[in-house]
Amino acid sequence: MNRSELEKLIGPYGIRPIRGRGQNFLLDENVVLAMADAAGVGPGSRIVEIGPGPGILTAELLARGAEVVAVELDKKLCALLAGRFRDPRFRLVEGDALEIGNAELAERFSGSGGGVGTYQVVANLPYSITSAALEKFLFEEPKPSSVTVMIQREVADRILAEPGGMSSLAVAAQALAVPRRVVDVPRQAFYPSPEVDSAVIHMAVRSTGELKIFFKSARPELFFKLVRTAFASRRKQLGNSLGSFVGDTQKLKKALFEAKIEPTQRPEELTVQAWVDLAGALEK
Repeated sequence: MNRSELEKLIGPYGIRPIRGRGQNFLLDENVVLAMADAAGVGPGSRIVEIGPGPGILTAELLARGAEVVAVELDKKLCALLAGRFRDPRFRLVEGDALEIGNAELAERFSGSGGGVGTYQVVANLPYSITSAALEKFLFEEPKPSSVTVMIQREVADRILAEPGGMSSLAVAAQALAVPRRVVDVPRQAFYPSPEVDSAVIHMAVRSTGELKIFFKSARPELFFKLVRTAFASRRKQLGNSLGSFVGDTQKLKKALFEAKIEPTQRPEELTVQAWVDLAGALEK
């Protein structure tokens, strides 16, 4: 789709992209194909799409035989989508996706009783809600089986970071899912062009059973508290930043030793597995 085709589509509805709502409409259909391929979309797929805009991604999802629950906040875009897609496999939800529970979204699919892994998220997320949306779908039940989203490239880089450049976001994302980069997307692929480049990432979300195996004897609650505490003072060495949290210097030293972590290390240096090992050692 080129700019003139987009304007012809949105013009009759009086739509003018609103930057404050992250309305940078994707034009590059190759990116849409890459997103659908990465998510493995096909007949029978059940997709939640957040912020479909004028529907360039929606059209491809439906063409592949998927059932789509699209959540859109803008009333004019809702009118466009309702007029454009009259397929019985398309369900439009007008509202703020962050205020709609995952269970309610899952129940919108035909014959659905909800449940873990019964749907996927495929979306070109507005930049302003990226962190909140990822947190919602990685933590709130029922979780999707996968999340394939276009986000700000800088955020994608943070999620995919390796030890030496880790953040609390990277640790949480890599603990709860297995993320990978699909494709980088230049700002010129949108109208209007945003001020930053984007990237598509695919996250295979760990099921409840997989998380039990992943965390082993460590409690997830302790794991995430440890991570948040350490990264709140990311410049400090772990032997110092975690001291007040653990409350027992000797216990902390022993746990760090068992987890093969040096007290002089800083949080961005640790692997996700090291955090799991540390949480498990502190449980003893």
